[in-house]
Formats: sequence, structure tokens, C-alpha cells
Amino acid sequence: MNTTEPIIYEQPINEHLRVCLRLEHLFNQVSHWLHGQNMWETRAALAALLEILNVLDRPDIKAKFVKELSRYGAALTRFADTPHIDRTKLSAIQHEIEHTNHQLHNMQGRIAQTLRDNDFLTSARSHLLNPGGGCSFDTPAYYFWLQQPPAERIAQLTFWWGQLKSVRTAVELMLRLIRQSSAPQLHEASSGFYQASLDPQAPCQLIRVATAHSVGAYPEISVGRHGISIRFYALNLTDRPSQTTEDIKFQLTCCVF
Repeated sequence: MNTTEPIIYEQPINEHLRVCLRLEHLFNQVSHWLHGQNMWETRAALAALLEILNVLDRPDIKAKFVKELSRYGAALTRFADTPHIDRTKLSAIQHEIEHTNHQLHNMQGRIAQTLRDNDFLTSARSHLLNPGGGCSFDTPAYYFWLQQPPAERIAQLTFWWGQLKSVRTAVELMLRLIRQSSAPQLHEASSGFYQASLDPQAPCQLIRVATAHSVGAYPEISVGRHGISIRFYALNLTDRPSQTTEDIKFQLTCCVF
């Protein structure tokens, strides 16, 4: 853990970004466990991969991603005549959006349909919902696969992981663009509380709060139609947490892309 980097808390304002952040969370889990040598690491990687399929089960999700990428592309086009704009960088990002959107648009059926059609994964997916996550007596085929040499398990996981490359690229691109759309501003929460209004002409899509590791509190973020409030709480693992009485310095980013 790098304690020199800030801790960043994110609050999505719409369902599209909630889905993207959930997917990113699961992508990171698969990447972390993918090359693990023991069966427990393989179980963790496959469980996260199957959870990704659960998130992607919505039939409209591909159309939503295509629509959002198109919106981002249109928004960037409006910046083309802005003075001092780096047109080379702008063109590269526009090309990246068009290429990613083209891959999604030309995908046959739903995202990761080949994984949904896999009987082995379908069986494992249903049993992993049980308490214990699929014991040997529930899924002997799954248990047998976990006993195979690490190289074989990793190769198979890597193949399945590759079937999600297009959606991973799309999610990573959308989150990168939204996070880089605004600059962070330094603020202070007096006695652990901060409140501010939001500009209705520039609808906020994502709230980011960054604190140093030395700050002994975490934020709870509430966003309404016209404003934002942040309360910082001291961590309490036994009783109900209480709002800190300290003044907390933090960075706030309202991403409006």
C-alpha cells in the first residue's frame, strides 16, 4: 500500500456510472487473482469473472455504452475550435472513442455471450451463489478443474478473460474521460461537515473526494439535485460511527463530462 498517494472515494450520480464502477471493481479483482498458483486464487478470479457476467446481464447495457461513448465523442468535437487546444491529443482520444464504439457496436448478441453459452461456467455460476460458493459435492466438475496444474487453469482463465476485452476497454475509457474532465479543488470540512451547491448548467456525473492517509476519518457523500453534502466519520468497528469534530482538509472533484 502506497501511503503517499491519497485515498479516493467516488460517488456516482447516475446508474450508468454505478455500473461502470462496479465493473471496474470486478476487473481489478480478476486481474489481481488471474495468475495465482493455488486453487483459492483461481476460485477468487473465476468468482469475480462470473460476477461480471451478472452485472452485464442487463439486455440494454451494450446500447447504453454505445450511447455514452457517442455522447463523449460529440462533447469532445465541440472543443475542437477552443483556443490553445492540443488538437493532436484531441484527435487521438476521438479515434480511441470511435474504435471502441465500433467494436461494441459490431459485437454479435449481448456482451460476453460466448461465456453465457458455456455450460461449465453456467453450472459454476449457479452454484457459486450458494453459501460456501460451490462445494466439491455441489460441483464435482468445477472441483476437478481446480485440481488441474496451475498453468492449465491460468491459460483457461486468460482465455475467458479475453472474451471481455471489448467491454473492459470501453469501461476503462469512459471512466478515464470522466475522471479527467475536471480538476480537483482543495476544501475544508468544518467539524467534519462540508456543504456546497452544484451548478445546474453543468450537471455533475461523478463526485471524487481525496484525503491523505493521515486523515483519521472517511467521508459519506450525499448528492441532491442542487447540492452536495459530505460528512466525515471516525472509524468505529464496534459501535455506531460518529461524525468527527476535527476540521478535515480534502480535495473535491465534480466531474461534469
